[in-house]
Amino acid sequence: MINDKDFAKEVTRIINLIAKTIEDNDITGNIDVDVNGDILNITTQSGIFVLNKQASVKEIWLSSPVSGPYHFLHDGKSWKSKSGKELFSVLSKDLDIQIKDLL
Repeated sequence: MINDKDFAKEVTRIINLIAKTIEDNDITGNIDVDVNGDILNITTQSGIFVLNKQASVKEIWLSSPVSGPYHFLHDGKSWKSKSGKELFSVLSKDLDIQIKDLL
């Protein structure tokens, strides 16, 4: 399992990666991205997505107005939900923007 220091570093990297990827690929300019510490708010026409760090359980939580809530745990290779859905895949589908897994 990932230790606390590495978890914090990885989540910061993931949040910044997602924010930059959205900003770089939102050619229509319809998505607003706001990073505030360990919280990423993504405002779209579909609603507000919230991605944040849950340090006590070492998870990334996503609230999606498109597909609902998710809790993602790092499995040593990627961030996956209990149902096996991968973080970048869920966001790519819900936002209709390709977010690459750069772990």
